[in-house]
Amino acid sequence: MTYVSYVMWFTIKQAVLSTFLTIPLGVLIARAIVWNHTWGPARLCLKLLGLPLITPALVGILGFIVLFGDIFNVFSLSGIITAHVVFSSPFVALFMINAWRLIPEEHYKLAAQLQLSSFYIFYYVELPQLRKALFEVSWICFCLFLNSFTTVMVLGGGPQKTTLCVALYQSLFFLYNPEQGFHFAELQLLLTLSLAAATFIFKALPGGYSLKVQTFPNLVSSSQKPFIWLGFGLILFPLFVVIVPSLSALSQALHNPLLWQSFIKSLTLSLLLGPLSAFLTFIFVRHEMFFGKPLASLYLLVPPAFIGALLFYLSLNMPKVSSDVYLTIVQLFIILPFSFRVLQGPYMALKSTYGPTVASLGLSSFQRLRLIEWPLLKKPLATILGLGFALSFGDFQSLAFFAHPEIPGLSSLLYQQMTLHFDESMGTALILLTLCYFLYQLPHWILKTYDRTYTS
Repeated sequence: MTYVSYVMWFTIKQAVLSTFLTIPLGVLIARAIVWNHTWGPARLCLKLLGLPLITPALVGILGFIVLFGDIFNVFSLSGIITAHVVFSSPFVALFMINAWRLIPEEHYKLAAQLQLSSFYIFYYVELPQLRKALFEVSWICFCLFLNSFTTVMVLGGGPQKTTLCVALYQSLFFLYNPEQGFHFAELQLLLTLSLAAATFIFKALPGGYSLKVQTFPNLVSSSQKPFIWLGFGLILFPLFVVIVPSLSALSQALHNPLLWQSFIKSLTLSLLLGPLSAFLTFIFVRHEMFFGKPLASLYLLVPPAFIGALLFYLSLNMPKVSSDVYLTIVQLFIILPFSFRVLQGPYMALKSTYGPTVASLGLSSFQRLRLIEWPLLKKPLATILGLGFALSFGDFQSLAFFAHPEIPGLSSLLYQQMTLHFDESMGTALILLTLCYFLYQLPHWILKTYDRTYTS
Protein backbone atom coordinates (compact mmCIF):
# COMPACT_ATOMS: atom_id res chain seq x y z
CA MET A 1 0.00 0.00 0.00
CA THR A 2 1.41 3.37 -1.01
CA TYR A 3 1.62 6.24 1.45
CA VAL A 4 -1.15 8.16 -0.32
CA SER A 5 -3.41 5.10 -0.23
CA TYR A 6 -2.65 4.58 3.45
CA VAL A 7 -3.55 8.20 4.27
CA MET A 8 -6.85 7.75 2.45
CA TRP A 9 -7.54 4.53 4.35
CA PHE A 10 -6.66 6.08 7.72
CA THR A 11 -8.89 9.08 6.98
CA ILE A 12 -11.92 6.89 6.34
CA LYS A 13 -11.15 4.44 9.17
CA GLN A 14 -10.90 7.07 11.91
CA ALA A 15 -14.08 8.78 10.65
CA VAL A 16 -16.08 5.52 10.63
CA LEU A 17 -14.90 4.45 14.10
CA SER A 18 -15.49 7.92 15.56
CA THR A 19 -19.01 8.06 14.14
CA PHE A 20 -19.80 4.52 15.31
CA LEU A 21 -18.91 5.43 18.91
CA THR A 22 -20.18 9.02 19.03
CA ILE A 23 -23.75 8.49 17.84
CA PRO A 24 -24.86 5.93 20.49
CA LEU A 25 -23.36 7.98 23.33
CA GLY A 26 -25.00 11.19 22.10
CA VAL A 27 -28.37 9.41 21.77
CA LEU A 28 -28.12 8.02 25.31
CA ILE A 29 -27.39 11.49 26.71
CA ALA A 30 -30.25 13.01 24.69
CA ARG A 31 -32.72 10.36 25.84
CA ALA A 32 -31.71 10.79 29.47
CA ILE A 33 -32.30 14.56 29.23
CA VAL A 34 -35.66 14.13 27.46
CA TRP A 35 -36.91 11.55 29.95
CA ASN A 36 -35.86 13.65 32.94
CA HIS A 37 -36.35 17.15 31.51
CA THR A 38 -38.06 18.46 34.65
CA TRP A 39 -35.02 17.53 36.78
CA GLY A 40 -32.74 20.51 37.49
CA PRO A 41 -29.43 18.91 36.39
CA ALA A 42 -31.06 17.74 33.14
CA ARG A 43 -32.24 21.28 32.34
CA LEU A 44 -28.79 22.66 33.09
CA CYS A 45 -27.11 20.00 30.96
CA LEU A 46 -29.42 20.91 28.08
CA LYS A 47 -28.32 24.54 28.33
CA LEU A 48 -24.64 23.52 28.25
CA LEU A 49 -24.81 21.18 25.25
CA GLY A 50 -23.91 23.97 22.82
CA LEU A 51 -20.78 25.10 24.68
CA PRO A 52 -18.34 22.92 22.68
CA LEU A 53 -19.33 24.81 19.53
CA ILE A 54 -17.86 28.10 20.80
CA THR A 55 -14.98 26.53 22.75
CA PRO A 56 -11.72 26.94 20.79
CA ALA A 57 -10.67 23.53 19.47
CA LEU A 58 -7.11 23.86 20.78
CA VAL A 59 -8.33 24.66 24.30
CA GLY A 60 -10.55 21.56 24.30
CA ILE A 61 -7.70 19.40 22.99
CA LEU A 62 -5.33 20.81 25.62
CA GLY A 63 -7.84 19.86 28.33
CA PHE A 64 -8.25 16.44 26.72
CA ILE A 65 -4.47 15.85 26.86
CA VAL A 66 -4.30 16.89 30.52
CA LEU A 67 -7.35 14.80 31.42
CA PHE A 68 -6.46 11.56 29.61
CA GLY A 69 -2.70 11.89 29.08
CA ASP A 70 -1.86 9.75 32.14
CA ILE A 71 -4.50 7.12 31.34
CA PHE A 72 -3.49 6.10 27.81
CA ASN A 73 -1.47 7.31 24.84
CA VAL A 74 -3.59 10.17 23.50
CA PHE A 75 -1.23 10.73 20.56
CA SER A 76 -2.61 7.76 18.66
CA LEU A 77 -5.62 6.54 16.71
CA SER A 78 -7.34 5.78 20.03
CA GLY A 79 -6.66 9.33 21.19
CA ILE A 80 -8.08 10.85 18.00
CA ILE A 81 -11.24 8.74 18.20
CA THR A 82 -11.73 9.40 21.92
CA ALA A 83 -11.30 13.15 21.37
CA HIS A 84 -13.89 13.08 18.60
CA VAL A 85 -16.31 11.23 20.88
CA VAL A 86 -15.76 13.62 23.79
CA PHE A 87 -16.17 16.80 21.73
CA SER A 88 -18.97 15.67 19.40
CA SER A 89 -21.30 13.68 21.68
CA PRO A 90 -22.88 16.87 23.13
CA PHE A 91 -23.59 18.10 19.59
CA VAL A 92 -25.28 14.79 18.72
CA ALA A 93 -27.33 15.01 21.92
CA LEU A 94 -28.46 18.56 21.10
CA PHE A 95 -29.37 17.56 17.55
CA MET A 96 -31.35 14.52 18.68
CA ILE A 97 -33.18 16.43 21.44
CA ASN A 98 -34.60 18.75 18.79
CA ALA A 99 -35.80 15.66 16.89
CA TRP A 100 -37.26 14.15 20.08
CA ARG A 101 -39.54 17.17 20.46
CA LEU A 102 -41.47 16.13 17.34
CA ILE A 103 -42.59 12.75 18.72
CA PRO A 104 -46.33 13.03 19.50
CA GLU A 105 -47.15 12.74 23.19
CA GLU A 106 -50.03 10.40 22.33
CA HIS A 107 -47.49 7.73 21.38
CA TYR A 108 -46.10 7.75 24.91
CA LYS A 109 -49.57 7.65 26.44
CA LEU A 110 -50.39 4.57 24.39
CA ALA A 111 -47.09 2.96 25.39
CA ALA A 112 -47.92 3.64 29.06
CA GLN A 113 -51.32 1.99 28.65
CA LEU A 114 -49.63 -1.05 27.11
CA GLN A 115 -47.11 -1.03 29.98
CA LEU A 116 -44.12 -1.15 27.62
CA SER A 117 -40.67 -1.15 29.17
CA SER A 118 -38.14 1.59 28.45
CA PHE A 119 -36.39 -0.58 25.85
CA TYR A 120 -39.59 -1.39 23.98
CA ILE A 121 -40.66 2.26 24.07
CA PHE A 122 -37.38 3.16 22.38
CA TYR A 123 -37.65 0.33 19.85
CA TYR A 124 -41.33 0.68 18.91
CA VAL A 125 -42.13 4.35 19.64
CA GLU A 126 -38.98 6.48 19.50
CA LEU A 127 -36.69 4.79 16.99
CA PRO A 128 -39.16 4.89 14.05
CA GLN A 129 -39.65 8.62 14.65
CA LEU A 130 -35.93 9.31 15.09
CA ARG A 131 -34.60 7.21 12.22
CA LYS A 132 -34.28 10.11 9.77
CA ALA A 133 -32.64 12.40 12.34
CA LEU A 134 -30.22 9.60 13.29
CA PHE A 135 -29.20 9.18 9.68
CA GLU A 136 -28.75 12.92 9.27
CA VAL A 137 -26.63 13.43 12.37
CA SER A 138 -24.57 10.31 11.57
CA TRP A 139 -23.79 11.70 8.14
CA ILE A 140 -22.93 15.14 9.56
CA CYS A 141 -20.54 13.60 12.11
CA PHE A 142 -18.95 11.33 9.50
CA CYS A 143 -18.27 14.32 7.22
CA LEU A 144 -16.85 16.37 10.10
CA PHE A 145 -14.59 13.54 11.26
CA LEU A 146 -13.51 12.84 7.70
CA ASN A 147 -12.37 16.46 7.35
CA SER A 148 -10.98 16.76 10.89
CA PHE A 149 -7.89 18.97 10.99
CA THR A 150 -7.04 20.45 14.40
CA THR A 151 -7.65 17.25 16.39
CA VAL A 152 -5.57 15.11 14.02
CA MET A 153 -2.93 17.83 13.73
CA VAL A 154 -2.31 17.82 17.49
CA LEU A 155 -3.01 14.20 18.47
CA GLY A 156 -1.78 12.58 15.24
CA GLY A 157 0.15 14.15 12.44
CA GLY A 158 2.80 11.45 12.13
CA PRO A 159 3.20 9.26 9.05
CA GLN A 160 0.90 6.60 10.52
CA LYS A 161 -1.73 8.97 11.95
CA THR A 162 -2.48 11.48 9.20
CA THR A 163 -5.70 12.36 7.41
CA LEU A 164 -5.93 13.91 3.96
CA CYS A 165 -6.34 17.44 5.31
CA VAL A 166 -3.32 17.20 7.60
CA ALA A 167 -1.20 15.43 4.97
CA LEU A 168 -2.02 18.21 2.52
CA TYR A 169 -0.93 20.82 5.07
CA GLN A 170 2.25 18.95 5.96
CA SER A 171 3.22 18.56 2.31
CA LEU A 172 3.12 22.33 1.91
CA PHE A 173 4.62 23.55 5.19
CA PHE A 174 6.73 20.70 6.63
CA LEU A 175 7.92 18.64 3.66
CA TYR A 176 7.95 21.52 1.14
CA ASN A 177 6.68 19.11 -1.50
CA PRO A 178 4.04 20.91 -3.61
CA GLU A 179 3.79 17.97 -6.01
CA GLN A 180 2.74 15.58 -3.24
CA GLY A 181 0.43 18.26 -1.86
CA PHE A 182 -1.19 18.51 -5.28
CA HIS A 183 -1.89 14.74 -5.25
CA PHE A 184 -3.49 15.03 -1.80
CA ALA A 185 -5.55 18.00 -3.04
CA GLU A 186 -6.80 15.89 -5.97
CA LEU A 187 -7.81 13.12 -3.58
CA GLN A 188 -9.54 15.62 -1.28
CA LEU A 189 -11.45 17.06 -4.23
CA LEU A 190 -12.50 13.57 -5.31
CA LEU A 191 -13.64 12.77 -1.77
CA THR A 192 -15.54 16.06 -1.57
CA LEU A 193 -17.40 15.39 -4.82
CA SER A 194 -18.27 11.88 -3.63
CA LEU A 195 -19.63 13.23 -0.33
CA ALA A 196 -21.61 15.91 -2.16
CA ALA A 197 -23.18 13.33 -4.48
CA ALA A 198 -24.08 11.03 -1.59
CA THR A 199 -25.49 13.93 0.44
CA PHE A 200 -27.91 15.08 -2.21
CA ILE A 201 -28.83 11.60 -3.48
CA PHE A 202 -29.72 10.30 -0.01
CA LYS A 203 -30.94 13.71 1.26
CA ALA A 204 -28.69 13.39 4.28
CA LEU A 205 -28.97 17.02 5.40
CA PRO A 206 -31.77 18.36 7.61
CA GLY A 207 -34.64 19.92 5.73
CA GLY A 208 -37.82 21.59 6.92
CA TYR A 209 -38.71 23.37 10.14
CA SER A 210 -41.66 23.30 12.46
CA LEU A 211 -43.27 26.56 13.54
CA LYS A 212 -44.41 24.99 16.79
CA VAL A 213 -41.78 23.96 19.31
CA GLN A 214 -43.40 21.04 21.07
CA THR A 215 -42.81 20.30 24.72
CA PHE A 216 -41.43 17.06 26.04
CA PRO A 217 -43.85 14.40 27.32
CA ASN A 218 -44.08 13.86 31.07
CA LEU A 219 -41.47 11.12 31.44
CA VAL A 220 -39.21 10.10 34.33
CA SER A 221 -36.46 7.48 34.36
CA SER A 222 -34.02 7.51 37.29
CA SER A 223 -31.94 4.75 35.69
CA GLN A 224 -30.93 7.13 32.87
CA LYS A 225 -29.71 9.94 35.12
CA PRO A 226 -26.06 8.72 35.08
CA PHE A 227 -25.92 9.64 31.38
CA ILE A 228 -26.81 13.22 32.30
CA TRP A 229 -23.83 13.35 34.65
CA LEU A 230 -21.75 11.81 31.88
CA GLY A 231 -22.86 14.66 29.61
CA PHE A 232 -21.74 17.14 32.25
CA GLY A 233 -18.36 15.42 32.40
CA LEU A 234 -17.83 15.46 28.63
CA ILE A 235 -18.58 19.18 28.49
CA LEU A 236 -16.99 20.52 31.66
CA PHE A 237 -14.05 18.28 32.62
CA PRO A 238 -11.82 19.20 29.63
CA LEU A 239 -12.42 22.87 30.47
CA PHE A 240 -12.04 22.43 34.24
CA VAL A 241 -8.60 20.78 33.97
CA VAL A 242 -7.44 23.76 31.89
CA ILE A 243 -8.94 26.54 34.01
CA VAL A 244 -7.63 25.42 37.41
CA PRO A 245 -3.91 24.97 36.53
CA SER A 246 -3.94 27.97 34.19
CA LEU A 247 -4.60 30.39 37.05
CA SER A 248 -1.02 29.91 38.27
CA ALA A 249 0.39 30.23 34.73
CA LEU A 250 -1.65 33.31 33.88
CA SER A 251 0.93 35.79 35.14
CA GLN A 252 3.67 34.23 32.99
CA ALA A 253 1.47 34.35 29.91
CA LEU A 254 0.49 37.99 30.47
CA HIS A 255 4.15 39.07 30.55
CA ASN A 256 4.73 37.71 27.06
CA PRO A 257 4.71 40.68 24.60
CA LEU A 258 3.82 38.34 21.74
CA LEU A 259 0.58 37.48 23.55
CA TRP A 260 -0.66 41.05 23.36
CA GLN A 261 0.33 41.46 19.72
CA SER A 262 -1.44 38.21 18.84
CA PHE A 263 -4.45 39.27 20.91
CA ILE A 264 -4.78 42.57 19.03
CA LYS A 265 -4.53 40.80 15.67
CA SER A 266 -7.14 38.17 16.60
CA LEU A 267 -9.48 40.75 18.13
CA THR A 268 -9.25 43.01 15.08
CA LEU A 269 -10.12 40.16 12.73
CA SER A 270 -12.91 39.01 15.04
CA LEU A 271 -14.55 42.46 15.25
CA LEU A 272 -14.38 42.67 11.45
CA LEU A 273 -15.65 39.16 10.72
CA GLY A 274 -18.50 39.15 13.24
CA PRO A 275 -20.60 41.89 11.61
CA LEU A 276 -19.51 40.87 8.10
CA SER A 277 -20.55 37.24 8.60
CA ALA A 278 -23.87 38.30 10.19
CA PHE A 279 -24.63 40.62 7.24
CA LEU A 280 -23.75 37.97 4.64
CA THR A 281 -25.76 35.35 6.51
CA PHE A 282 -28.84 37.57 6.49
CA ILE A 283 -28.45 38.18 2.74
CA PHE A 284 -28.01 34.46 2.05
CA VAL A 285 -31.01 33.50 4.18
CA ARG A 286 -33.18 36.03 2.37
CA HIS A 287 -32.22 34.32 -0.89
CA GLU A 288 -32.51 30.82 0.58
CA MET A 289 -33.81 29.21 -2.62
CA PHE A 290 -30.48 29.90 -4.33
CA PHE A 291 -27.99 29.70 -1.47
CA GLY A 292 -29.72 27.31 0.94
CA LYS A 293 -28.51 23.77 0.29
CA PRO A 294 -25.01 24.63 -1.04
CA LEU A 295 -24.22 26.93 1.89
CA ALA A 296 -25.76 24.66 4.53
CA SER A 297 -23.59 21.75 3.38
CA LEU A 298 -20.45 23.72 2.56
CA TYR A 299 -18.51 23.16 5.78
CA LEU A 300 -19.42 19.47 5.92
CA LEU A 301 -18.33 18.65 2.40
CA VAL A 302 -15.39 20.99 1.71
CA PRO A 303 -12.86 21.15 4.57
CA PRO A 304 -11.42 24.59 5.39
CA ALA A 305 -7.95 23.04 5.12
CA PHE A 306 -8.62 22.31 1.45
CA ILE A 307 -9.78 25.89 0.85
CA GLY A 308 -6.75 27.14 2.77
CA ALA A 309 -4.43 25.07 0.58
CA LEU A 310 -6.03 26.41 -2.61
CA LEU A 311 -5.76 29.98 -1.37
CA PHE A 312 -2.16 29.34 -0.33
CA TYR A 313 -1.33 28.25 -3.89
CA LEU A 314 -3.09 31.40 -5.09
CA SER A 315 -1.14 33.59 -2.67
CA LEU A 316 2.14 32.31 -4.12
CA ASN A 317 1.12 33.72 -7.50
CA MET A 318 -0.35 36.91 -6.01
CA PRO A 319 2.19 37.94 -3.36
CA LYS A 320 0.99 41.56 -3.27
CA VAL A 321 -2.35 40.56 -1.75
CA SER A 322 -2.21 40.66 2.06
CA SER A 323 -2.40 37.33 3.86
CA ASP A 324 -5.19 38.84 5.99
CA VAL A 325 -7.43 38.82 2.90
CA TYR A 326 -6.98 35.06 2.47
CA LEU A 327 -7.34 34.59 6.23
CA THR A 328 -10.68 36.43 6.13
CA ILE A 329 -11.95 34.27 3.26
CA VAL A 330 -11.14 31.01 5.06
CA GLN A 331 -12.71 32.19 8.31
CA LEU A 332 -15.88 33.30 6.52
CA PHE A 333 -15.96 29.85 4.95
CA ILE A 334 -15.91 28.36 8.46
CA ILE A 335 -18.46 30.73 10.04
CA LEU A 336 -21.15 31.12 7.37
CA PRO A 337 -22.47 27.52 7.29
CA PHE A 338 -22.99 27.53 11.08
CA SER A 339 -24.60 30.98 11.21
CA PHE A 340 -26.76 30.13 8.18
CA ARG A 341 -28.22 27.11 10.00
CA VAL A 342 -28.93 29.20 13.12
CA LEU A 343 -30.80 31.94 11.23
CA GLN A 344 -32.49 29.89 8.51
CA GLY A 345 -35.10 28.22 10.73
CA PRO A 346 -36.39 31.39 12.48
CA TYR A 347 -36.40 33.33 9.21
CA MET A 348 -38.37 30.68 7.33
CA ALA A 349 -40.87 30.49 10.22
CA LEU A 350 -41.22 34.28 10.14
CA LYS A 351 -41.62 34.29 6.36
CA SER A 352 -44.34 31.64 6.37
CA THR A 353 -46.21 33.35 9.22
CA TYR A 354 -45.97 37.02 8.20
CA GLY A 355 -45.13 36.77 4.49
CA PRO A 356 -48.75 37.09 3.26
CA THR A 357 -49.37 40.06 5.58
CA VAL A 358 -46.23 41.86 4.35
CA ALA A 359 -47.23 41.26 0.73
CA SER A 360 -50.79 42.54 1.28
CA LEU A 361 -49.54 45.71 3.03
CA GLY A 362 -47.01 46.42 0.27
CA LEU A 363 -44.15 47.11 2.70
CA SER A 364 -40.78 48.06 1.29
CA SER A 365 -37.66 46.05 2.12
CA PHE A 366 -36.59 48.64 4.69
CA GLN A 367 -40.03 48.76 6.32
CA ARG A 368 -40.16 44.97 6.43
CA LEU A 369 -36.73 44.91 8.09
CA ARG A 370 -37.56 47.63 10.65
CA LEU A 371 -41.11 46.63 11.57
CA ILE A 372 -41.10 42.83 11.33
CA GLU A 373 -37.73 41.18 10.74
CA TRP A 374 -35.57 43.06 13.23
CA PRO A 375 -37.90 42.74 16.28
CA LEU A 376 -38.52 39.03 15.64
CA LEU A 377 -35.00 38.06 14.50
CA LYS A 378 -33.02 40.11 17.01
CA LYS A 379 -32.23 37.09 19.17
CA PRO A 380 -30.96 34.75 16.43
CA LEU A 381 -29.09 37.67 14.85
CA ALA A 382 -27.35 38.26 18.17
CA THR A 383 -26.49 34.57 18.24
CA ILE A 384 -24.93 34.53 14.77
CA LEU A 385 -23.06 37.76 15.53
CA GLY A 386 -21.66 36.16 18.68
CA LEU A 387 -20.80 33.02 16.72
CA GLY A 388 -18.92 35.13 14.20
CA PHE A 389 -16.93 36.82 16.96
CA ALA A 390 -16.14 33.60 18.85
CA LEU A 391 -15.40 31.29 15.90
CA SER A 392 -13.10 33.77 14.20
CA PHE A 393 -11.29 34.62 17.43
CA GLY A 394 -10.69 30.99 18.41
CA ASP A 395 -10.10 29.52 14.95
CA PHE A 396 -6.82 27.69 14.30
CA GLN A 397 -7.26 26.16 10.83
CA SER A 398 -7.06 29.43 8.91
CA LEU A 399 -4.14 30.66 11.03
CA ALA A 400 -2.28 27.43 10.29
CA PHE A 401 -2.10 28.51 6.64
CA PHE A 402 -1.89 32.28 6.87
CA ALA A 403 -0.55 33.21 10.33
CA HIS A 404 2.21 35.80 10.24
CA PRO A 405 5.40 34.31 11.78
CA GLU A 406 6.06 37.43 13.87
CA ILE A 407 2.43 37.99 14.97
CA PRO A 408 0.80 34.56 14.73
CA GLY A 409 -2.63 35.22 16.24
CA LEU A 410 -3.78 33.90 19.62
CA SER A 411 -4.76 30.36 18.55
CA SER A 412 -1.58 29.89 16.53
CA LEU A 413 0.46 31.17 19.49
CA LEU A 414 -1.27 28.62 21.73
CA TYR A 415 -0.36 25.83 19.30
CA GLN A 416 3.29 26.90 19.37
CA GLN A 417 3.31 27.03 23.16
CA MET A 418 1.72 23.57 23.46
CA THR A 419 4.83 22.07 21.82
CA LEU A 420 7.49 24.37 23.32
CA HIS A 421 6.22 25.94 26.57
CA PHE A 422 3.41 23.76 27.88
CA ASP A 423 3.06 25.53 31.25
CA GLU A 424 2.73 28.94 29.59
CA SER A 425 0.20 27.51 27.15
CA MET A 426 -2.22 26.92 30.03
CA GLY A 427 -2.37 30.65 30.75
CA THR A 428 -2.82 31.47 27.06
CA ALA A 429 -5.59 28.87 26.83
CA LEU A 430 -7.48 30.49 29.71
CA ILE A 431 -7.24 33.91 28.05
CA LEU A 432 -8.42 32.50 24.73
CA LEU A 433 -11.29 30.60 26.34
CA THR A 434 -12.47 33.57 28.39
CA LEU A 435 -12.37 35.98 25.47
CA CYS A 436 -14.26 33.59 23.18
CA TYR A 437 -17.08 33.25 25.72
CA PHE A 438 -17.09 37.02 26.33
CA LEU A 439 -17.24 37.81 22.60
CA TYR A 440 -20.02 35.29 22.10
CA GLN A 441 -22.17 36.84 24.84
CA LEU A 442 -21.34 40.46 23.96
CA PRO A 443 -24.07 40.90 21.29
CA HIS A 444 -26.67 39.41 23.67
CA TRP A 445 -25.69 41.89 26.37
CA ILE A 446 -25.72 44.85 23.99
CA LEU A 447 -29.06 43.90 22.43
CA LYS A 448 -30.46 42.86 25.83
CA THR A 449 -31.35 39.41 24.65
CA TYR A 450 -30.27 35.88 25.44
CA ASP A 451 -29.12 32.83 23.51
CA ARG A 452 -32.13 30.73 22.47
CA THR A 453 -29.87 27.96 21.22
CA TYR A 454 -29.42 26.53 24.70
CA THR A 455 -32.88 27.05 26.11
CA SER A 456 -35.36 24.24 26.49
